[in-house]
Amino acid sequence: MKFSYVFLCVGAALSNFSTFAATDSDKKAQDIEQIEVLGHKLTALNQDVASSVSVLSTEQIDRQQAADLNQILKTLPGVELSGSVTPLSGQPAIRGLYGERIYISVDDVKRKIDSDGSQNIAQINSLGINPDQLKQIQVLRGADSLTVGSGAIGGSIRLVTKDASDYLGDEQGFGARFSVTHQSVSDANDFNADLFYLNDVSDTVLSLGQVEYDDIDVVAKEDATDDEKIQQLSKIQNKSRRQNATLKNTWSFNSHHSLKTKLDYSKTESVDQPYGQRLDLAIAYPTLAEDYKNDYLEGMLKYTYQGESDYVDLDVQAFYSKKTYDEITKGYIERGTNKINYDSNSEGQSARKGIRFANLSTFEGAINHKLAVELQYDTESFKQTQWKDQQASTYYGNSDAQNWSLSLIDQSTFFDERLLITAGLRFDAYERESDHFEQFDSNEGNELSSELGLTFKVTDYLNLYVKSAEAFRAPSLQELYKQDEWRCHIGGKICYSEPQPDLKPEDSDNLEMGFGLSWQNLPYADNLSFKAIYFDNEINNYIDNVPFMYYLDADGEKQLGSPGPQPANGIPVATHRDYSAKNIGKLFSHGIEIEAQYTFKAIDMYVGYSTINMDVEGMPNFFLGTIDYTQQPYAEAPADKITWNTNYQFTEQFNVGLQMLHYREQKRLSDTYLEYGYGTDTYTVYNLNAKYQATGSLEGFIVRLGVDNLTDKRYLRAPATEASDPAELGRNYKVSLSYQF
Repeated sequence: MKFSYVFLCVGAALSNFSTFAATDSDKKAQDIEQIEVLGHKLTALNQDVASSVSVLSTEQIDRQQAADLNQILKTLPGVELSGSVTPLSGQPAIRGLYGERIYISVDDVKRKIDSDGSQNIAQINSLGINPDQLKQIQVLRGADSLTVGSGAIGGSIRLVTKDASDYLGDEQGFGARFSVTHQSVSDANDFNADLFYLNDVSDTVLSLGQVEYDDIDVVAKEDATDDEKIQQLSKIQNKSRRQNATLKNTWSFNSHHSLKTKLDYSKTESVDQPYGQRLDLAIAYPTLAEDYKNDYLEGMLKYTYQGESDYVDLDVQAFYSKKTYDEITKGYIERGTNKINYDSNSEGQSARKGIRFANLSTFEGAINHKLAVELQYDTESFKQTQWKDQQASTYYGNSDAQNWSLSLIDQSTFFDERLLITAGLRFDAYERESDHFEQFDSNEGNELSSELGLTFKVTDYLNLYVKSAEAFRAPSLQELYKQDEWRCHIGGKICYSEPQPDLKPEDSDNLEMGFGLSWQNLPYADNLSFKAIYFDNEINNYIDNVPFMYYLDADGEKQLGSPGPQPANGIPVATHRDYSAKNIGKLFSHGIEIEAQYTFKAIDMYVGYSTINMDVEGMPNFFLGTIDYTQQPYAEAPADKITWNTNYQFTEQFNVGLQMLHYREQKRLSDTYLEYGYGTDTYTVYNLNAKYQATGSLEGFIVRLGVDNLTDKRYLRAPATEASDPAELGRNYKVSLSYQF
């Protein structure tokens, strides 16, 4: 790995010093929240981190009045959604990557998204997160394997839930909070109740929530023709619901010992959805529908010992999670006078358990220095069964995985705290094996990930950043082990999937550089900050679930074939179409992300900007039946985006805000995709919000009002085509009532 040599040189330089001192923040920035982006309890000011990071506070989360995490995340630069436009269906994407290529955690426990190549296993959101519980959302864009291991090629999303101390403002006692939110665009009703208790030794929170959605309003195209049926849609059929229950407790036995426990459960379901959640199939086959259901259970226990020695700040954490997937297909398709029955049921289950040891040591001396060490071991299992005509079969079978890792991350400062260095190494080993496809050996390997981040404080207000990081993603169980064969919709061809036990892990090299400006307590600004990051990322052995077209030669060997119906350029017509996940080649991406914040007295402003170009090599051409090894635009790239938020505090009780999301057209696609109508136009969405907090006898009562997509604008989220993708959500009126005592 090209970066490891640089890391070793820096590490050798650091080893010349025998004693070190802890880092203190600049006094002028004491009121700015520290964030943990560098590993186990290593914190820094956002402005001092050599990464592209966004942090949302409780108030910023509440302003969105969102029952779905994705609706909050998409307001950040470089973050979008993948999947359906219906609520509880999309999944978050960072820099155009999603699924297992990003890392999501809630209170330091991973929420794994099981994915198969470029698609997720669950058709509806499998995260099961209630935004009402969240205290902070932290999004790190770019390679993050140093701190989390496999995955995080695109970045990480770390979610922190509220404690009793957050509700009570550190005042001891008992309290409760109740809230309800209604959204007109989906006839959604979101109910939440929180009970909390805080004393000298215990911090306890019980959270309950339920959100229900009905049909979804979208904006129809005004000049759509009779043949453009999807563009004529103004309402999408939808019946979905999510329920949450969480019990969280922290026991502080004394100043040195504490124990945190958490039990989290969620249930998500969506019924009478279009087949595969494709609106074009709903129109073509109105007698065919599907139900999707997910259950998630998570338990966590973490013991913390903070000794009198600066060398010991120890966490021992054990966790267990279980996720179930149910996909019920019901109905039929008419073929002439015949009815083809599609009634079937697919059941899947994914489970994880593991243990983590982590320690933070602080050294005092000539150089400020902290060292985080972490050792983790976890296991995964996945099994799936499907039923049709009372016959049981399987697509993925049963499979298991093991992972263990060791990481060392160093955080140091030099030259009177002008130079901040974060350097780390992480060793990961993994093994994947199948109980169903026993004829294949296990897929195993190991990776060494390294990272070096430098922040140089040129002046008190100007920072320069450089970061080089490596990341990897081991193949998922679903990519490695699956098998099926069926008659394609193209007559005479066989479609199939087959195990790919020799898939190589994806690995990436990520380079970032930029600068930041930050001022506090100016005559015209309480806080003014600006941060710009340029990134360049290359992913090798990229895994994608795209079709390869084959015919069998005289020796029974597979050869690339043309789609037909006649041979093309001497290439015989393909008889098989393979949908297995494969290492297709390389994915390249580069772009710029900018965030700026301004606060002065009653006004608070935020601007975010992101632009990205994505290219791929080795992509199979679905339309020609060939593999193109020349570099071409990647079809999954998001559109460039500008986010602007402004909030004004008229009085201590009343606040109003305006949000603008502006997307540039995304038509940087291959000629083939453009010919088939893919690409999105430029559009702007405006959102309004207001908050009133009562006083006196009604203290604790809060009213929030909001309007999303104020102009009822029709727009498509890239990548999309007018022919097969419905518009995003229409105008949405929101009202939230909450009361706390």
